[in-house]
This record gives sequence, C-alpha cells and structure tokens, in this order.
Amino acid sequence: MGAEKNERFKLEPKEQGESRGVKYEGLNGVKSQLEWIKRQLEYASFSEKYKLRYNLKRGEIYEFDWGYNVNVEFSNRHYGVVLADSNEFNPLVIVCPLKTNRHGAHPRSDVDLGFIEGLREGVRTLAVVNQIRTLDKMRLYTKTAIAEESEMEEVPKLEQGKIKLILAAYQTLLYETIE
Repeated sequence: MGAEKNERFKLEPKEQGESRGVKYEGLNGVKSQLEWIKRQLEYASFSEKYKLRYNLKRGEIYEFDWGYNVNVEFSNRHYGVVLADSNEFNPLVIVCPLKTNRHGAHPRSDVDLGFIEGLREGVRTLAVVNQIRTLDKMRLYTKTAIAEESEMEEVPKLEQGKIKLILAAYQTLLYETIE
C-alpha cells in the first residue's frame, strides 16, 4: 500500500522562481485573504439584518462570490449557472462556474457553451464541470444588496440543451472516475 500511495501522490520541489500559475503569492496573497475576511464580515452583518428569499431557477446565470480558495480552485467573483431549482426557503443552490474561452477548453472538464446572450458580447463561454458545487445564496452578487424583483436586471438564462450538455459532461466525469 505504501508503494502504491507513493506512485499516486508525488511531491517534487519547484525550481527557483517556478510558479504554477498561482496568482496569490506573497503579499498579494495576504491582501486577498484580508479582503475575503472583510467580505465574510459583510455577509455576517447582512445576514443579521435580512432574510434571503431568492427563488433561483435552473438555467439562470448569476455572478457569485466563490470566496478565497486554494491554488486553481475558482475564487472571487465569477458567473455560474444554476443547475437545479432552489426555492426561496432553501439557502443553498447547486452551481456550475462559467469562464471565458480565452485560454481554450480543457477536454475533460470544460464544456463549450458558445455565445450566451446577456454575458460578454462576442466571447465564447465555458462551463467548468469539475468545479460544480453547492453555494449559499449569500454568495449571490447583485448590484444592489437587496432589490425588488422589478428592479433586478434581466437574468441571462441558458437553454435546456446546454444545461443537458453540462450535466452529461459531469456524469461522464464521475463515471470515468469509477472505472
């Protein structure tokens, strides 16, 4: 068993100055962590004053605060598509993060959704299925902290066919792991 573990988990020292694309290093990392703590305090203060009553529907696209995470996990604010309806009394929502196709798609984890109306004009969008997760609705970013439904901007929505592509890719990812 020990030999098998050594084959599966390898640690190699980095070369001098080598980086793995991690954007939070040194003082920038400390600053980002402090900004995240500040946002946590704002969330706590907000939740003491208000009850969230967001009724989110499958396919709707919102901007979420993914937090301060480790290495290449999604961090900060990114769009995400709601994968399952979440009624107003459920504080959680299942979300698939979205990103632009600036650096190309990873064949095992990204699903090309093409151009999505209401998001960045002329930019292809990718769904990152290996980072699907449940988020508290407190992480939902709205331009105004509380808005009447009539005041909210038009919410971009993904067609059912594209949602099925995301779910099929996620299912494939899970089944490949089992085999």
